[in-house]
Parts: sequence; structure tokens; C-alpha cells
Amino acid sequence: MSNINVHTIESDTLSNSFRSLRKGELLRDEQAVAAFLEDHYPHLKSRFASSLVKGRQGILNRLVASMLREDILGLNSNSYDLYVKDGIHVLNVPAINNECQKIIEALHTFGIEGNKVYKLYHLYSNDYLVMPVSTTYAFNRVEVDGRILHLSNGVVRVIEQSVQFLHLMKDKDAAFYKKSSGWLKLADELTNGSANLTMSYAYWEQKKQTLQQKASELGITNIVDWVRLQKKQDPTFNSSLFFEQLCVEGHNLHPGTKTKMGLNPTEVFHYAPEFDGVPNIQFVAVRKDYAEWSTLDHNKDANAFLFNAYPKLQVTAEKQFTQQGLDICDYVIIPVHPWQLKRAIPVIYNEEIKNKVVVPISSIKIPCGATSSFRTVVPFTNNCAIKVAINSQMTSTVRSISANTTNNATVFTKLMRQIMMNEHDLLATFVPVCECAGFNFKMKEFTANKDTRNLKSRNLSALFRENVENFIAEGEVAIVSSSLFAESPITEQPIFVDLIEKYMETRTISSLKNAGFQFFEDYLQTSLPGYLTMMVKYGIGLEGHLQNSVMVFNNGRPIRMLFRDWGGARIYRERLEEQGFHADFYPGSMTLTDNVKDMHNKVFYTVIQNHCGELILQFCKHFEFKEVELWKVIYEICDNVFTQLETKEQYTENVRIDKTALYQRNVDHKALTRMRLQPESNEYAYVSVANPLHQFTMQDKVQWHK
Repeated sequence: MSNINVHTIESDTLSNSFRSLRKGELLRDEQAVAAFLEDHYPHLKSRFASSLVKGRQGILNRLVASMLREDILGLNSNSYDLYVKDGIHVLNVPAINNECQKIIEALHTFGIEGNKVYKLYHLYSNDYLVMPVSTTYAFNRVEVDGRILHLSNGVVRVIEQSVQFLHLMKDKDAAFYKKSSGWLKLADELTNGSANLTMSYAYWEQKKQTLQQKASELGITNIVDWVRLQKKQDPTFNSSLFFEQLCVEGHNLHPGTKTKMGLNPTEVFHYAPEFDGVPNIQFVAVRKDYAEWSTLDHNKDANAFLFNAYPKLQVTAEKQFTQQGLDICDYVIIPVHPWQLKRAIPVIYNEEIKNKVVVPISSIKIPCGATSSFRTVVPFTNNCAIKVAINSQMTSTVRSISANTTNNATVFTKLMRQIMMNEHDLLATFVPVCECAGFNFKMKEFTANKDTRNLKSRNLSALFRENVENFIAEGEVAIVSSSLFAESPITEQPIFVDLIEKYMETRTISSLKNAGFQFFEDYLQTSLPGYLTMMVKYGIGLEGHLQNSVMVFNNGRPIRMLFRDWGGARIYRERLEEQGFHADFYPGSMTLTDNVKDMHNKVFYTVIQNHCGELILQFCKHFEFKEVELWKVIYEICDNVFTQLETKEQYTENVRIDKTALYQRNVDHKALTRMRLQPESNEYAYVSVANPLHQFTMQDKVQWHK
């Protein structure tokens, strides 16, 4: 590996990268990972090499699926469908001319897989892209499965990496390429993500092998039994964190799922959850006139919350400050990620450190486990989870934390606790994971330009959240929903299949498919009523995507949904106030809105499209259900909730409005890749997609087809 040439993506070198990959050369980020493993973990070097194709393909397939879904440059609408069945090639064009015949012959000679549909996209001249699509699911969710090909003058080549695909696409429309500043940046992001995903696969193969061997020695054949045993042997074992760290592939849709800009391979390996990362949280003190904080008890001593949790912190801080001639009472202590303290804080707060406005605290570190969100960590002492700022782009967003989020944490918690006092029945199955405190650096007004104030206000920020492990009774397991579809290290099947096998065993159901259907119903009966009730009654649009949702299981049966992370929630003011509730959110917050559509979009995109959509896709893939029958379950559960709520006159109009929105013919889908190609825009981009729930409202019940 050390002899492989390296090619760096620079401002005008997308074409050179394309040629380099054809020569079998590694790109910069891949070479950096290879060198890191060779120096520090040589036993993983060969696994990295053998995982390279899979890692590149994983990011490439996400990119192509996203671009097809968003129809960027007409990739979907301007493509022809090529069907291959039993050796026969059928192209849906008005007539098979000489050029079409050459295309079919070239692909037949190359040997493309049968029983698939291929999207044939004309680039220019005699150049085409050939993209295998196994299935198209609801909301135009395209599943790209297989090798993506470039056909040029009758020669077929396999596209190996995202940068090659972007190179070919950018030349399709030079005007669009010049107008958009994002193509080169996206190429850099995806190359970084591809290298990180490859390293994830390499580590996972070793971790899986180790766990399988231990489980075999103990006679354990199911992931649930494995976790229960660990908890029995060691009461401090954090089962929910264990499952968080099994989500090797990250975001189910985003091409940038493994992008971590600014982190080198050493830092990714030491801090990311898929490598069982252990970031040792450290602390920085900020002079009180430059700090904001909020705790549930309104304690005037800003540091009491942390000192109660970590008594050694108080001793260490007081000793250091006395030696420096400072008074700890003049400062607010804020936890920071070790990467942030090393890479970002010395640069962003250079002047403040010189002037003792910001004072790093040495000699104390809190070992934590990284969760699936990377910047949220869980102390091994089982204290509150800590969400800290990281000035690195991961997926589409730089993972710093706004003053809105830190200051609204306790405001939202108090509101949720008041509301749940009215919802005793709902609280049995729908449980808030509350945020206990928030801290952030605050620039004095007019002391710097807007960009500088924003940078400084977001990068010394933290909030504290209840530990998921504290919500689990004996014999139960809590699994973040994004990990349900990850590979079980014990059985090598998705974790949710392990759960269903346990569910079938304890409920004596005759077949795995029947158990799967009942499990699906139980899961949604446990989760959907909570999200819909919050919306209809209180105007609260929770961000219920997979990573924010943690299901508690007992013998495989879903029994409680824990919902967390409220920074992205949207509350429709009118409904909240009609119920007699009021919340003083931080000035400028987007949390409170006067536009009902903001609330609807939050619930429908995160809960219905992201969460339910992925759940249905996975059940269809592994149990061969028809997608329409599972969407019917969703519809029936939603409609039952609406029917119960509209019996009370005060909610009748709300139900009517929400049903109209939920069941409309077309809905907006967040355009993840389009936003990366147009980074200069500060607005979300959306594309309109067909709504699978609409069919059930039509009188003639016209069948919706996959």
C-alpha cells in the first residue's frame, strides 16, 4: 500500500481524479487511512484493502440514488429504462435504432446482471451512464443495487468512486456546473466519506469476528441474549451505547454519511462510534460576562450542575485558578470535545485565551463513549449524556451548537414535562429524554462582525441530556432506531431480524413472516400515536427521525419509544397557546413558528418519510412484504389516532388540517444532494414526491404500485 500513488482533489482537478482512479490509484483520503493503519494498526491493513471496493460503492450508490430521487440534471426523468430478463434486453424507446442496438450489444457483451432495471442516461455524444435500480419505493426512494457503468463509444467501464460519477455529470451541463460552487466541494466530501466508510468496514470485520467467537463460546445465538448477559455480568455495561456503536454505515440516505471534514484518520478512529470511540471530554472556563447558561433548577451558581456530577472537577479547577491568580467564581465551566479543544478553540478563541476570557482547564478528563451522532457522548460513569460542539462538517452540516439550542434545552424540557402531566396514558409508551442544562460562549454585541460572532457563539457550547440507560428496566434493551437495520455481529443479519426471532420465540408465533408483521404493527402502535398527538393537540412537531428515536424492547417486543434531541423541533404557536401553554424561547429561535406547514414538514419528513419509510423498505427487503400493505398499517394507525382526537370538539379542526396535509397527493422531500451542490444557499431545498398514504383516502381506492 505504501507504494501506491496519491492524487489530491484540488480546485481544477476533478478530471485528473477521474483519470487517476482509472489507473487504480488511491485518492488522498484513502491513502491517508492506509498510511495510518500501516503505522498504527497493521493487522487492519489487509482488511482495508479488501474493503475498498465496498466502501467506495457504499458512498457511490447513496450519491446516485439521491441524484436520481432529486432528478438532478434530469438524471431520472431523462433516462430510459433497460430491462434484462432471461437474457433478453428490452429498452423503452419508441424504436430500436442503430445506436440503441450498439448499446444493447455492448452491455450484453460486458455481461450485466439479469432481472433488473437499468437507468440509461445520455451524457453527450456516444457516452452514457448505466445505473442498476432494484426497486423504487415510496417517496421515490430508489435503491441502487449493483455496478454503475460508463458506456463510451461502445466500451463499458465500471465506475468505482463518487468522484468519477461527479466528473461525468458535471460535463453534462456546463452552465449548471459553472453556476454551482458545490461540485468540487462535494467531490472532496464524498472522497473523505468513502475513505472513512472503508476504514469502518475494515474495523467492523475484526470486531464482528471477535464478538462471534465470544458468543459461540457462551452458546449465544441472538444479539438480545448477548446484551442481557453483558448487563448481568457487569451492571455498568451500557447496552444502549453498545447498539449506538453498531451503526457502522451511518445515515441511511445521505451520500455524506461518513464525511468528517477536518478530521484526520487518527482522530476519526479514536473518536467515532463505529470504532468504539472514547473521546475524553475536557473542560474550558469562560468568564461570566461572556457566557450564557440555563439549568433546570435555576441555580445562580452556574457551575453547581457540573461540580455535583464531577466533584474532582471542582477541586482541579479551583487549584488551577488559584495558581493563576484567578477566581473560579468569575467563570462558567463548559465541557468540550478533545478534537475541538485541540483543533478549533485555540484558533477561534485566540484573543480570548490571551486575555483570560477563555481558560482551558488541564489535568481532568472524563472518559466517554461516542454515540451515533458523534458529538453526543455518554460518560462511562452513567451521568447525563453530553452534546458538545465540533467545528467539522459531518453529512451536510458543521456540527457546532447554536445559542438557541443550548438556551432552549431547559425551556423545552419544562414544557414537555408540563404537557406530559396531562398525558398519563401516552407517557406509558412515549417518553421524553429530557435536556437538563445548556451552556455557551456569548460575544458582546457589536464587538465583531456577524460571521465572527456566529462562529464564536457556536463553538464553545454544550448541553446535557438524560442518559438513555436510566430508562431501561431489568431484562429490557433500548436500541436507537438507526441501529435496527445495522448488521448483528452475532447472526450477520439485521438487528431487527434478531429481535423478531426473539419476538416469535416468546410469543409462540408460527412463522417468522407473521411475527415480522405483528412486530411492525407493535412498533408503530407504540411510536406513531405520540408524534401525532403532540402535533394535533399541542402543535409540537418533533424531529422523529431514526437517530432521535430509541425503542425499548422486552423479549423482542417494542414497548416504549424514547424521543430525544429537540433542537430541530418546530412548535406551531397558535395550538400551543390554545392549550394554555407558553414557552419563552431564546430570541431569534426558529422553534416557535406561526406557519403550520413548518410543523407539518418536520413531522412528515422525519417521522413518515425517514423513519417509517426506512422501516417499510427494510421489512419489504427481508420479508418480501408488499409495500402497499405496510403503508396501509401506517394509514390505519394514523387514522385511528385522528378519529380518537376529533371526538373532542376542540381538536376537530386541527385533525382536519393535519389529515389534509398528511394525506395530500404529493409531499416535499428534502433534497440532500442538491443542497450540497448549492452550498451558498442558506435555505433547505425540496423536491415533490408522491405520497403513499394518499391512495387510502381515495373513494375508489386506486392501487398504488411500487
